[in-house]
Amino acid sequence: MTRNIHDSFAKEWMKELLDDFGEVEIEREIAGEVRTIDVVFVPNPAQRSNLKALGLLGQMIDTPCAMEAFRKAVPEWEVCNCRVKLFELVQELNRRAKQQKQRFKAIDRPFLWILTPTFSDRLQKDFCVVQKSDWGKGFYFLPRPDRTAIVAIHHLPKTLETLWLRLFGRGEIQREAIGEVLALPPTYPYRQETLKHLTILQINLKARQNKTKEIREVMMGISLAYEKWFNDTLAEGKQAERRSIALKMLQVGTSPEFVVQVTGYTLDEVKALQQEIDS
Repeated sequence: MTRNIHDSFAKEWMKELLDDFGEVEIEREIAGEVRTIDVVFVPNPAQRSNLKALGLLGQMIDTPCAMEAFRKAVPEWEVCNCRVKLFELVQELNRRAKQQKQRFKAIDRPFLWILTPTFSDRLQKDFCVVQKSDWGKGFYFLPRPDRTAIVAIHHLPKTLETLWLRLFGRGEIQREAIGEVLALPPTYPYRQETLKHLTILQINLKARQNKTKEIREVMMGISLAYEKWFNDTLAEGKQAERRSIALKMLQVGTSPEFVVQVTGYTLDEVKALQQEIDS
């Protein structure tokens, strides 16, 4: 369940973050056995104004790509599984191009990014990965024909360039990244959107009945982001953001009383939002 909650955070946050730069699909189904890829992204050349603000994540999405994010260290079989899904996605895109009487060019073939907290020395050796000077520490590239790289979040240097990727980390890595997001100027691109999605993650975790040690640690790590978003949103009267949070909570079955506690709405206002969802 913890993995599912974090999956949802990663996908929804990435969808909003990348939507400014091109076409984003989450949980993209691919042919054959029913499989999904966390994020499939196709950049739009006309939407590049804030790409540099995302640092190395911006470089990753500069070309068509697929992303798979793991909460725990990716095992060998999952790396293989991700590569199979990429192959099936490419085959599907090739078939679609032929049906539309278009040529599927090599440049349109997605690159696969696998995000994992750590990547062991043994797996680095087994997959024959290499590091590239223009990407730096933490990026491990498989042989060129694979078009795949593994990003070990906990191996990344603590710089602004890696900030948005380190939010996918665990424990102290994620907590430090959240603190760095909070320290950014209020107008910094994607800061507010990120705080909003961290708030949704905090709310979903808080609503869990049986909280594991891992859940409690994550909640502690993102509590500052939650408090910052809550106080700023109420102080500045950002009704659209409050409404978005309230609707998401109600859609996943959160009690109206808890929504009142989190968002500052009255119970009647929350009930009106529930009626809107039900209608």
